[in-house]
Amino acid sequence: MSTTAPSVLFVCVHNAGRSQMAAAFLTHLARGRVQVRSAGSAPAETVNPAVVEAMKEVGIDISAEIPKVLTAEAVQASDVVITMGCGDACPFFPGKRYLDWRLDDPAGQGVDAVRPIRDEIETRIRALITEILPSAGPETGTASPRIVAMTPEHAAEVLTIYRLGIDEGQATFETAAPTWEEFDAAKLADHRHVALDEAGRVLGWAAASAVSDRCVYSGVVEHSVYVHPDARNRGVGLALLHALIASTEQAGLWTIQSGIFPENSASLALHARAGFRVVGTRERIGRHHGVWRDVTMIERRSPLI
Repeated sequence: MSTTAPSVLFVCVHNAGRSQMAAAFLTHLARGRVQVRSAGSAPAETVNPAVVEAMKEVGIDISAEIPKVLTAEAVQASDVVITMGCGDACPFFPGKRYLDWRLDDPAGQGVDAVRPIRDEIETRIRALITEILPSAGPETGTASPRIVAMTPEHAAEVLTIYRLGIDEGQATFETAAPTWEEFDAAKLADHRHVALDEAGRVLGWAAASAVSDRCVYSGVVEHSVYVHPDARNRGVGLALLHALIASTEQAGLWTIQSGIFPENSASLALHARAGFRVVGTRERIGRHHGVWRDVTMIERRSPLI
């Protein structure tokens, strides 16, 4: 990898959909810290209008982009080459890093079909930025939280953050934090993550539990994510969700779900950015401090499994 600004090339067949979205997200989120290119092995005349519309929904305008033909020079000038369905057409040069992202092709699809592809690409781009620019987060340029597996050493800070979230009144029906033994028994061991600052302090955590012991639901988990009030708006929650998505997909789990109070707009927005969708709202489902509360159900279905 270059010691200056790394360079990334995205390649798909028509350079009209997937590679355009990936290049746009990386350009937008890296803010000039990465050299970005995109190309196609058989470029179309124009970018897919549904792709343009889907990207506009997240505040990124690619209406002026024009599909470009893949050249050996573009590959040779890049540190990382990411293909999307056309790996065989990409020239090989020693010393380059090649990745193949298996994503549905948005060609001929409407915007409803493009949205989940767009959201999956954004998730992968954010993870890529953390990897190739480890000293800075994708949004603020400040130090990124370090995501590690949760251990008993983190117990006190994890439970403190849990209690702070409970005390705010918009995070959960729970009214008291569990003991570590109760927490440990309820959460899946391979899907617990904490975000640490440079001094090793816990900024937030994410964990998941099985939803059922029935075989048919073996790939479905329910998750929680909590961030310390002093660490909000720093990308901690999104980094934790990305880590949880990665660990569950690696384990073959296909759906992550949860329930959120509708008043918790920050959590709903965070999950939307991580690719979760709203399934619906269960009205007056339970009492919280004597008041009936609605719960909005959200889920993320992995496109990889």
